[in-house]
Formats: sequence, structure tokens, C-alpha cells
Amino acid sequence: HKVLKTVGKGIISEGLTIEMAVIALLAAGVWVTIATVKGLPVSTTQAIVGGVVGIGLAIHAPIRWFTLIKIAVAWVISPIVAGILAMILYKFYGYLINQMKAIGHIELLYKWLAVLGGSYMAFNFGANEVANATGPLVGAGFLEPKVAGIFGAVSLALGSLTFSYAVMYTIGKRITALGPSSAFAAQFGSAIAVSLANILGLPVSSSQAIVGGVVGVGLITGEGVDKATIKDIVFGWVATPTTAILIALVIFHIFRFAGMI
Repeated sequence: HKVLKTVGKGIISEGLTIEMAVIALLAAGVWVTIATVKGLPVSTTQAIVGGVVGIGLAIHAPIRWFTLIKIAVAWVISPIVAGILAMILYKFYGYLINQMKAIGHIELLYKWLAVLGGSYMAFNFGANEVANATGPLVGAGFLEPKVAGIFGAVSLALGSLTFSYAVMYTIGKRITALGPSSAFAAQFGSAIAVSLANILGLPVSSSQAIVGGVVGVGLITGEGVDKATIKDIVFGWVATPTTAILIALVIFHIFRFAGMI
């Protein structure tokens, strides 16, 4: 709920109308769709925030710049924190494996840690990314937080089942070589980083956090990281809020020309 409040009511001083929320979401959706097709794990969070800022600029509404600065700082810090936590967890995980001599025990540990890591990360996607996506609708008074959460969760599930495979490949294969232990460490480290942001009510990106976690384990395992892939991802991160702002401005003027606002 803290993240919902930040996105829906904390960026533009006068809050969002339903028309403004629709424009912000459309702007974010257009850019994230383009990036997803290209396999870039861009930040839905950044796109939503960019869309909200864009509509705020379009109507000359007062924008809480201090809040935006806090959000931007969190965007920079979260993948770094995720990477550091992933490194620590990888070392700790390796220690546990060395203490368990029986193969059956090791396989059981792999299984349960994989389930735990995936579930924890999925929980944080719901707590942060869904809140980001539905925050404008809550801020506009169109949906109550619980209803928005259900709506967002269903949409998240549909997206993951139908349109996520290119990004899955980028995260899982293109950045660095991952094994069971490094994958768990990346997942869990990034999930902890996002959880900390959730507590503070900061709309950070789970996508950025997981990339930070994967880079962290890639560095500590000695596998290295694909610099070209990282360059593309970082470009997407930088371009996302700016592009979403521009798209929101364009959509606003189209809506106004059509007499819809």
C-alpha cells in the first residue's frame, strides 16, 4: 500500500484523475511492450513513474521533485544492493553445500531453496511491480487498493505466461552463466533488496534488482558478465523514464485533440 500511495498520490501534488491515470498507464505500456519484444528487462516502475511525470508536465501540475529524487536514488541503489546481497548469499550457500555430504540432502536443498527463492521474488513482484502498475488507478480513485491488487495480479500472471520469454532468456542466459546456487543467490538477494524498498514505500524495479543480483553472482563466481548485454540493459533503464514522459505528452495531446479530456 505504501508503494501504491507513492505512485498514485505522491508524485503529482494534486493527485490523478482517471483520464490522467489512463494516459500514464498507456505511455508506460507502449514503451514496456516495445522493450519486451526486444528482450530488454526494462523497469515497469520507471515507465509508470515517467508516465505520471509526463501527464503532470502536460497539465502543468505541481510535481514533487524531492519525491522523484528519492525514487531515482532508489533506482540506482537497488541493483547495487541486490548484487552485494547475492554475492553474500552465494558464499553462504556454498558453505551449506560443503557441509552436506549426502547427495540426497544436496538435491533436497536445491529443490526447496529454488522454490523459496522463486516464491519470495514473485511475492515482491506483487508487492512492488503490481503496486506500480495499478498505483495511478488507485490515485485516481478508480479502484480500491485490494481490487487493484487482484486486477494487477491477474494481469501479471497473463503477461508472464504469454509474453515474457524473450526477457526470461536475457536474464537467465545472456548476462552470465547461472547454476542452481548462483540462480538462487541472485533471486533471493534481489528479493531482499526489493523488500527493503517496499518497507520504505519506494517504487523500485524488481527487474533492475534481479539484473543486479545476476551481475553480482556472475562477478563472484568468476563467470563474468556479458558487457554488451549489460550495456543494452542500462540503456533501456536510462531511456525508459524519459521515453515514457514523451509518450505521455504525445498521448495527452492526442486525447485533447480528440476531445477526450
